[in-house]
Amino acid sequence: MRTQPVTIVLLLLATLFFVGCGSSGGLDVQPVRGKVTFDGEPISEGRILFRAVDGDKRAFSAEIVGGQYQVETLPGKMTVEITASRLIPGKFDESNPGEKVPVGEMYIPARYNSQTELTAEVPSGGAEQLDFALTSQ
Repeated sequence: MRTQPVTIVLLLLATLFFVGCGSSGGLDVQPVRGKVTFDGEPISEGRILFRAVDGDKRAFSAEIVGGQYQVETLPGKMTVEITASRLIPGKFDESNPGEKVPVGEMYIPARYNSQTELTAEVPSGGAEQLDFALTSQ
């Protein structure tokens, strides 16, 4: 049973790694919450990313669920990127024989993600309601 000490050491290292990943590393992060809509409807699933404009341009990301998000980010001027995809009704990828896989699409325009025009000022102390109303036009 010589593998037990090795297994225990590996488990301890993995635990320390995952605990370390959840910490803010001493950064002055602030809680930010809000709603994200697209053409007046809540985004059912997606991601929101806040990236610092100044300094080392750190990024902080969170899920959007039911049009709501909650993230911890640095205070200050941020660019904001929002992505979301949805299934295309009736469209399937059948390139693998015997498999019928639903096909999805990224439907949020590039001006809100890869070529974002969105910015936000995160106040010291965070923000309880920082909303984004996106449109297809």
